[in-house]
Amino acid sequence: GGDYLETVARNLHNEAKGRAMMVTGKALAGILGDQREKSKFLEVAQTCEVLIACRVSPKQKAELVRIVREAAPKGQEPVTAAIGDGANDVPMIQEAHVGIGIP
Repeated sequence: GGDYLETVARNLHNEAKGRAMMVTGKALAGILGDQREKSKFLEVAQTCEVLIACRVSPKQKAELVRIVREAAPKGQEPVTAAIGDGANDVPMIQEAHVGIGIP
C-alpha cells in the first residue's frame, strides 16, 4: 500500500546506486489506478537502474515504459530498453528507446 511505498521511497534516497525493482501485473494495476500510488511508485522506480515487470498485460507493459520515460526530470531522462519474446511484447518494445525481440 501507500504507506509502504512512502517508507521505501524515503529509505532509498540514502542508499547507493545499483538497485532493481520487480513489479507484478496485479500490483501495477493498483498502482496505475491511484495517482498517489503512481507518484510514489515512480519516485522509487527513478532510483533504480533496472525495472522488471512480470505477469503483466501487453497494455501494462507499454504503459510502464511510457510513465517511466515521462516522469523523469528534464535533462535526466532514462534510456529505456524493453526485451520481449512474443507478439504480446510489441507495444512495450515500440514504446522503449531500445527494443529487443528474442525469437
